[in-house]
Amino acid sequence: MSQTNAIILRIRADQADEFERMFREEELPIWDDFAKRGGLLAASLTRASYGTEEERWQKKGIVEYILIAVLSGMPAHSEHDDDRRFKRFLAKAQKLQPQQPLVWGGDTTVGKNWP
Repeated sequence: MSQTNAIILRIRADQADEFERMFREEELPIWDDFAKRGGLLAASLTRASYGTEEERWQKKGIVEYILIAVLSGMPAHSEHDDDRRFKRFLAKAQKLQPQQPLVWGGDTTVGKNWP
């Protein structure tokens, strides 16, 4: 059974471009590696452009990102989180976050369009 994870990342607006560059250069290759080995079934990083908290984003000077990752299961999730490359990326990314991310995950109830 697959596992779906949803994370809301909050990045300082003046560092959003830097975060996206870092993500493409450092996390995307990890996703590619995990996908080739079957651990990552689908994933996306989306810069939120609308939502129920737009006013708060503007007042606080943050950009929110929606990260979705569908993994083959908890072992793949743990392997990703324990990956030394991810740990290096995470340490840098956390410095750009004025607030902790919101994180949810669980066994996928209904899914479509991934292996």
